[in-house]
Amino acid sequence: MKRKTVPLRTKIFTLVFCLLFFIVAGMSAVFYWIQAKETADQVHQLSLQTAQTISFMPETSAFLTDERKSDTLLPVLEHIQERTAAQSISIAGRNGTALSTFQKAQPLHESDSRSLIYGGSYTVEEKGTDGEAIIGKAPIVQAADGHSEVIGTVSVEFSKKSIAAQIASQTGNILLAAALALLVGIAGGLWLTRSILSDTLGFEPVKIASLYKKTIDEIRLYSDELRAQTHEFMNKLYVLSGLLQLGRHEAALDFIQREADSVSLQQHIVFKQIKDDLIQAVLLGKTAKASEKKISFTIEQESVLSGIPSHMDGHALLTIISNLIDNAFEAVRQKESPRVSFLITDASPTLIIEVTDNGHGIDEQMVSSLFEKGASTKGENRGFGLHNVKEAVDAYGGFIEVLPNDPSGTIFTIYIPKNAVKGDGHL
Repeated sequence: MKRKTVPLRTKIFTLVFCLLFFIVAGMSAVFYWIQAKETADQVHQLSLQTAQTISFMPETSAFLTDERKSDTLLPVLEHIQERTAAQSISIAGRNGTALSTFQKAQPLHESDSRSLIYGGSYTVEEKGTDGEAIIGKAPIVQAADGHSEVIGTVSVEFSKKSIAAQIASQTGNILLAAALALLVGIAGGLWLTRSILSDTLGFEPVKIASLYKKTIDEIRLYSDELRAQTHEFMNKLYVLSGLLQLGRHEAALDFIQREADSVSLQQHIVFKQIKDDLIQAVLLGKTAKASEKKISFTIEQESVLSGIPSHMDGHALLTIISNLIDNAFEAVRQKESPRVSFLITDASPTLIIEVTDNGHGIDEQMVSSLFEKGASTKGENRGFGLHNVKEAVDAYGGFIEVLPNDPSGTIFTIYIPKNAVKGDGHL
């Protein structure tokens, strides 16, 4: 199954977005934690200072000794509550007297014991009038007969819900800045991907790697074919040189004429009837290779190619032609008179490629598995050429026909629709 390739634009955008998101989210979380801690510390200090201030007021101790003073004290407590944004302010005395700015006043709590017993000021976090709260406690001290006495406590309560709302309002600006930073980062990521793709002419890295591989394969193919052509050309020069040195000038002229006629016919077909440089180069190379191996290689005079179909990849067509011809050369290598012929034509709506050899043929039982990867009767690490041919043909909706060549040998015929799209071929 072919793995789906993720575009470079998507990869870079996703990476930039994830990095920015986690950085912004992390910084926002740290800021919120720091802000929450600082706000909580400030509330602890404010509740404690407020409770101490109220405990020192003469009106506070006067209320506990004379409850009729409540009309004077309550407006003062409500004013302080409004200025400090406290949830409630409560006063409770040992004698059961109580006053609160929040509904019904409550008597002394268990958390007041430290203030009553030790006369200390402190803060506690416990359930208050509106859920969990931070409460500042301060003792109310009255001097009597040369000594002081704790007669009650002051409790100043700040709701944690209101504290959270305050923190949320403070972090709103930083969240807005974070969102803007994220948007700027996204815009930068999009610009970066566009710039990179512009530098690579819009090609994805996978496509660049594929083009590079194809180019290297084609260069290697041309190199091998040119090497064979050069080697065969040198062999003919050696023959001609030998004939001249022996003084057999007529034989030399006859050799030159026969070679010229053969080359002229082949070149006329290749250069006049086949209108593609890549196919021309491969056929010339295969001609030289056949000559070197003493194989009669013929390009049929009916061959004609006006150009590679627009939907086809030239490299795929090279793969088909080169592997079929090489397979035919291999099939006839042990024959006394090895012959291979090649035909290509696009005169009809179908591109037809045919390679015929006079080898020993193929067993009918082998035909069904002939194009499987690694299937070969030639030894290990073989059987990849025809598999590559089958893949290339299938990719363009074509099919392969394998028939015997009487009296011996095999005919491989490829049919590829010239206006087809990618599809599945069949045998």
